[in-house]
Amino acid sequence: MKKITSLSLAFSFLIMSYTGVILYIVPQGKIAYWSDWHLLGLSKTQYGDIHSTSMFTMLFFAFLHIYYNWKPLISYIKDKSKNISFTKKELLIAFGINIFFVLGTLYMFEPIKSLIDFQNGIKDYWAKEYGEPPYGHAEESRLSFIAKRQNIDLEQAKKNLSSKGISFQEDDTLLDIARSNSIAPSEVYKIMQPKSNNMQKPEGIPTSLGRRTLQELHDMGKIDLTNSIKILKSRSLDANPNDRIKQIADELGLRPIDVYQLIKLR
Repeated sequence: MKKITSLSLAFSFLIMSYTGVILYIVPQGKIAYWSDWHLLGLSKTQYGDIHSTSMFTMLFFAFLHIYYNWKPLISYIKDKSKNISFTKKELLIAFGINIFFVLGTLYMFEPIKSLIDFQNGIKDYWAKEYGEPPYGHAEESRLSFIAKRQNIDLEQAKKNLSSKGISFQEDDTLLDIARSNSIAPSEVYKIMQPKSNNMQKPEGIPTSLGRRTLQELHDMGKIDLTNSIKILKSRSLDANPNDRIKQIADELGLRPIDVYQLIKLR
């Protein structure tokens, strides 16, 4: 059983590591669903599900592994007198390494910040590559609803879809239409629109707005950093350049787009 435990722990670790790397580089959820993103035949949701189940598998066999190796594990934290010591160098170093990564993630200091920034850079790439939905979970909207919400002529949209050989029912969601025609929801939406329209956000609004920091928006020429901090200060919010728009919006009880409209350059 010890051999099975060790091998199972190793396999679950490899699977969890692989899915963890994939989840590190995948597009943001709304973009993955909108573009029907897949890698090696699996969607973001499927990678997430495998990651979760392999985590439980790894936990189970990790506990078994600890059980079978309890004595040698305890010996690592015993001093020369064979007494358990919580001040042993090895224990403190191991604990410190893990605390460093936890605190680094919470307080965003280097080199952890660079890891998170690199991930955000990848997600920004996907946003530019695939475009963003007009609103959250737009792929779950019925054809008639999204046409009304986005001021698209429904009858013309249906003609556009039919002219491209897209089969659909008016009560279908964009996701239903996409799946039945083997295309992405974003493609359905693109076909629906008049040729003069496009899928971009209104001019001047950055992609992935919620994940942008005040400093990033300043560097992009979208806001004046000093003035923006003053504006937020007038709203009883002490902001700093590294605060993300989503974080500021949550604290003010607003949407990210509302915060941007509040602080953008006129």
